[in-house]
Amino acid sequence: MTRTTDRAALDQWYCVDDLDDIGPSPRTTELLGEEIVLHRTNGTVTCTTVSKDGTPGTELPLKERYGYAWTTLGAPSRDMLDIPEAAESDRRPVKCGPVLVRASGLRIVENFLDMAHFPFVHTNILGSEHDTEVRDYVAEIRRDVDEVWATNCKFYQPRASMAASEGIIADYI
Repeated sequence: MTRTTDRAALDQWYCVDDLDDIGPSPRTTELLGEEIVLHRTNGTVTCTTVSKDGTPGTELPLKERYGYAWTTLGAPSRDMLDIPEAAESDRRPVKCGPVLVRASGLRIVENFLDMAHFPFVHTNILGSEHDTEVRDYVAEIRRDVDEVWATNCKFYQPRASMAASEGIIADYI
């Protein structure tokens, strides 16, 4: 795979491994077409690229958050995603392992925000072919945080959770 040159993709933080799985033996993975290696020495996790000749390349920035190692191949203009719920004492993280998705994180987010696919891709769970309407919502650019926000998003979900016994109108932000 060829390494991407897309600055929007490169300048993001990516979750690359479970901290519990990183030990002294090198762990190789791929990020945006770049081979990277993670390993732990004296309790410190490092992440480096791999040169074309197979030797260690550039050391990458690494953050340890939410039980995972995160890195970037670029120069993000802001800190990584904050998930305040992860610090709540009554939360129980459930690690389910990696899932290979051949798409950039930005495309995955775009897909999530496209509620119109719910009835056809997630039939009878996140959507129903009997109720395909995407109701009006508000979209705005919030310059103070340099983000696009969609609010007042509502979508009928026949089974919004495994515990659900009936459908609800779910709210998304």
